[in-house]
Amino acid sequence: MKDNKLILSLMIIIILLAGAFVFYDKFPGKEKTTINVAGESKIEALADEASVLVGIETLKDSAESSKNENSKISERVLSQLENNGISKNEIETSYYNIYPEYDYTQEGQKIKGYRTVNTLKIKTKDFSKIGKIVDASVNAGATVIQGINFELSQEKQNEIKVEAISKASEDARLKAQATADGLSAKLGKVKSVSVSDYNYFPFPYYRAESGMAVKEAVAVEILPGNLDVRATVNVVFELI
Repeated sequence: MKDNKLILSLMIIIILLAGAFVFYDKFPGKEKTTINVAGESKIEALADEASVLVGIETLKDSAESSKNENSKISERVLSQLENNGISKNEIETSYYNIYPEYDYTQEGQKIKGYRTVNTLKIKTKDFSKIGKIVDASVNAGATVIQGINFELSQEKQNEIKVEAISKASEDARLKAQATADGLSAKLGKVKSVSVSDYNYFPFPYYRAESGMAVKEAVAVEILPGNLDVRATVNVVFELI
């Protein structure tokens, strides 16, 4: 009789422990093993836009006269660009500054004058206009052509961005699945996602500091090149 009671008591304890274990296993606060993977993608995209950086610099005795002279030259440049089929919405001010310049001697520094720098960025989807932009700007008094870049328009950036991030997400899942298979585990739900990087870099066709004359740079037929668009997505998966 006592043995039966002991066996019954042991069975009750086992049942209670089993129930407690199941409850613990399903308790939402229980930590589960996770895996953090970085998915990457690189897409080649053909540039659909070019930008020309035009620098206008003036050095005068006073800040006011420097500013006024720079304004006159800038107006001439804008007028010449318009005459060559460049609309105002294709032109923006990339940089503008007025600052004093000094000569340095043994006696100390002496102000030389005030320099005004105005950098215009002219965008165009018609690459045949690049030479016209350079010629018109220089003929109107622009001091320097700072650079010519091949770029992606905002519309194309938005289009490529979706594809690049999607492919990076696919890459993250493939890496996570391969890791889970190698560990004889199953891939669970997504715990968190972050897009840590999306970028592309314009292709610099010409730079003023390159030593190549800008006339030489635009004398040949200018064709757009491919640009690398990259994206990185970090995803945390559960392993079950």
